[in-house]
Amino acid sequence: MRILAFLLAALAAPIVTVYAQPPEVYKVELTMHDATDASAKAGRKYVILIDTHGGGTFKIGSREPVASGSFQPGVGGVGVNPLVNTQYTYVDTGVNIDCRLEQAEGNRLQLRTDIDISGIVQHEKSGAPAVPNPVIGQLKMSVTALVTPGKRTMIASIDDPVTGRKVDLEALLTKAE
Repeated sequence: MRILAFLLAALAAPIVTVYAQPPEVYKVELTMHDATDASAKAGRKYVILIDTHGGGTFKIGSREPVASGSFQPGVGGVGVNPLVNTQYTYVDTGVNIDCRLEQAEGNRLQLRTDIDISGIVQHEKSGAPAVPNPVIGQLKMSVTALVTPGKRTMIASIDDPVTGRKVDLEALLTKAE
């Protein structure tokens, strides 16, 4: 029994030392540049305060209704009811960002970022007129980068084949006072 207690204490020791240090709070500034849009030189900025033991989430956008089914009930089993019942599913579009921050070696920090950028892509269909099903364009990236506080760092760059956009992502971490 005593050996089991020592074994559990030895396994838990690395976990305890990581959280023995108090968390430090940093301002995380993510800047997304759309290189294909000349009018958006500054890019879109997302700023959040995160401690080195935690994370943060942005969810910016809208919920788009998409017709997922319809039926036309009969009246009392006889005849046809002119009303059609349509069912909708809602799709999240916009920008979703999840960030996690951890202390790394030296004065560097490990920034884990998951980004999902989505929207309805306009496209033309030929054929019989019908209710068009929207096409959702989506760009997802998951990045883990070592970042030096106070230094702007390019952490991702993507050419989106769906929309033809080039998206650059920069991170700037500064210690919150």
